[in-house]
Amino acid sequence: MNPQSRIESLDVARAIALFGVVVMNFHAYLNGAQSMYPDHPSMWDRMFNPLSGPLTTRFAATFVLIAGIGVSLFTQRARESNNHVDIQHARIVLLRRGTLLYFAGYFVQWIWPGTILFYYGAYFIIAAAVFTWSSRQLIGLCATSIVVAAGTSWWRASQLLDGNNTRWLSPTPDSPRNLLIRTFVDYTHPVFPWIAFFIAGIVIGRHIHRFTEIRIRLMFAAILLMLTTHGANFLFTPSPQISNRDVIIAKLLSTQPLDRSILFSLGTLATAVVALCFVSLVVERAPHAVGVQLLARAGRMTLSVYLLHVVFFNLVVHRLHWVGATGLDTALVLSLSFYVVALVLASAWNKHFGLGPAERTYRIFGG
Repeated sequence: MNPQSRIESLDVARAIALFGVVVMNFHAYLNGAQSMYPDHPSMWDRMFNPLSGPLTTRFAATFVLIAGIGVSLFTQRARESNNHVDIQHARIVLLRRGTLLYFAGYFVQWIWPGTILFYYGAYFIIAAAVFTWSSRQLIGLCATSIVVAAGTSWWRASQLLDGNNTRWLSPTPDSPRNLLIRTFVDYTHPVFPWIAFFIAGIVIGRHIHRFTEIRIRLMFAAILLMLTTHGANFLFTPSPQISNRDVIIAKLLSTQPLDRSILFSLGTLATAVVALCFVSLVVERAPHAVGVQLLARAGRMTLSVYLLHVVFFNLVVHRLHWVGATGLDTALVLSLSFYVVALVLASAWNKHFGLGPAERTYRIFGG
């Protein structure tokens, strides 16, 4: 889409989600184990815990949801026309873009473990195969991915309790086989269940023309789902966990990202939907505000800003040693300092030159 046809609320939401990703990444990479297992955690330590805090993965999930909406908008004309040539063109573009992100992400992951880029590429490759499916079929795919993720997590927990090692499902991505395992079931953003957030975005994107009509109902339904998932976790998780059965039940009712339970997937998806609806409401009420325009322009350059945050962190922390692991406050100051500068630079670049450097490369290769 060209800038005139873009939906600014999506760009703003993308820019805000990226800030959250930067904060959580900088905290985790800077403070390491202390960020995840603090000795005497404060309320803020718990909130920003990259492993178990209420903010962890939520920003990334919002980003993935919006990416799905973008795919839906990009493929809308081909899907509605049902023209074989148009569909084939859209499919090829998604495959090319996904392949670029997948291989670029594979190399980025060696200097930035946990990057979402190659997972992102996998989502696009899968979208190329399924974007013509009916909404009902896509929702079925969402449900399947969530169930597969929860089932895999349950099976691994059961095997561990029986004394069987399943570390082969958590390999270093040093071979095509191990990379595929990581892509689908392991580490930070595996296809199972994360493709559900992407596909949910595709479904929402099909109704984006009437989003203002359904937004309030959608937001309240998502809030209800959030409360239900966290309520079920609070009420039914065994405490203390004495028997193996208690451990398995706790795993199945967990809302933590690495446990990949059904409650985690549904609750995280609901959070992303609420965030999208809320940003849409705010942008609709002040579409010409300076802050909105600044975020919207930066939101069109999130790939460039994402790659820049990797370079920036490695430069100031690992090469120049200007910043050390001194706690959450340092990570927040570092994140905010980077983001404010990146926001201004990205906005200025987009205003004067259009596509960012990474986005331009992405379009040249992907079409």
